[in-house]
Amino acid sequence: MENLFKEYEGVFEEEIENDSKPKKERVFGYKPFALQDAIGEKSIKNIWIEYQKLRFSGIEAEELIHNIVSKIRDMTAIIIGATKDDLGLKDYPYNKSKRDLKNWQEIELKNFYTKLVEIYHRSRMESGNELDTALEKLLLSI
Repeated sequence: MENLFKEYEGVFEEEIENDSKPKKERVFGYKPFALQDAIGEKSIKNIWIEYQKLRFSGIEAEELIHNIVSKIRDMTAIIIGATKDDLGLKDYPYNKSKRDLKNWQEIELKNFYTKLVEIYHRSRMESGNELDTALEKLLLSI
């Protein structure tokens, strides 16, 4: 029976070029964008749950604040009229941020962004120990 299909051997195998490596899929032990999605939805319950999941999985508050700031910054820029090319975003994150704008007012976004930057810089001046608590309080005050 092996001889019967010998002429079709390798027909359905993918060809991989020698000069390009196959893409390696990134595997996370957590959902890296779930917190940003919850913030976009403006769901305090989901924000707190996702924040706690990330903190318990060992992600530092300093890393989280950068992700949150980028989400709020992108949403604010879209309100002002920035395109995906201006922001350097792909279609999905740009459209997701655009859809999330229905949950936020422009003034809320700007105030939230200002508070994020303020607590980040304040924590850097004071030794960084208060960032986790201040970020959690801010997220719960949305």
